[in-house]
Amino acid sequence: MINVESSKLGQLAIHRVGNKHNEESVFISEEPVELTDELKEILERYFLKPFVKLTEKNEFVHEVELSYNVLKGIGEDTFANEELFFENSEKIVKHLYDQSNHPHIKSGDLFVAYFDEMYLEGELMNAIGVFKSERKDSFFQISEDETQLKLITEEGISVKKLDKGALILNSSEKGLIVLTVDNNNYDASYWKKDFLSIDIIKDESFETKAYMDLCKSFAKDVIGNNETKKEEIDFISQSVKYFEENEHVETEEFNDFLFEGVEEMKEDFVDYKKAYEQEYEIEIADSFDISQPVLQREKKAISNTIKLDTNIQLKMNFNDPDAIHRFVEQGYDEQKDMHYYKVYYNREIK
Repeated sequence: MINVESSKLGQLAIHRVGNKHNEESVFISEEPVELTDELKEILERYFLKPFVKLTEKNEFVHEVELSYNVLKGIGEDTFANEELFFENSEKIVKHLYDQSNHPHIKSGDLFVAYFDEMYLEGELMNAIGVFKSERKDSFFQISEDETQLKLITEEGISVKKLDKGALILNSSEKGLIVLTVDNNNYDASYWKKDFLSIDIIKDESFETKAYMDLCKSFAKDVIGNNETKKEEIDFISQSVKYFEENEHVETEEFNDFLFEGVEEMKEDFVDYKKAYEQEYEIEIADSFDISQPVLQREKKAISNTIKLDTNIQLKMNFNDPDAIHRFVEQGYDEQKDMHYYKVYYNREIK
């Protein structure tokens, strides 16, 4: 994960990019923005906050030859000679304009920034930031004259949410690494594919998320459709347990742990993994190191609640994956003609 606490905004250029399809123009500023300490503080927070929890890393790609990737070339050129930053920011906005050739693409203000002292996985590096603001929010200004206060409505950029952004990080060990966010994902290919031309780096972060997504999908599609919600949650809970107790995943070992004594279910999981990879055009490794930051993030996003038609909900805790076995029983009451859950406990926690 990225650490931006010591990051320093060194240079900033602001340009405006229109929609090429609609024959809108590009506005290119003549010089960089003059930055005050107060402005730096606000902009650093606005630009970098969305990236703090990202674990997915990307690399530049090109369908013909990597050297043809426009942003990769601009990035390498800028990192080699920081004095070319503003000149290269113009190349970036022109490149973005060339990709804005669809009627749905919104015009906006483009910020190109240069950052010093940013850490990614412990490595100190510099970064180029490219941020596009597409939405304008309304806000009020209060003006004062001799007799009363007046309310004025204006429009401007909200610093609470970044629309689109990319950080190009210069790693001495791995080359250029790209992190990206897109909160206005109306055209998924426009920002990532057409403009940045990037693809996910298949490291431990990618493999951990991919495998957790596979487990969640199997739990819902197979176990959830054939068993109860309790068994579905139990499968995910045991998957999380295996990931937390190991540093490395071996698929055969994982399957033996999850499906001990249930050979048919193990075969179903193997077949499901093949079908899942084919459907989503993804290849999930059978052996990889586990990324704990990704695991903890994915763990928080897992549904752990059993909802009943009697307006009762049971919420499980993945921090104790065996609790569902030890303290929850499931059965059927013939007199009431209803299913039931029996939950054991020592005391209520206030």
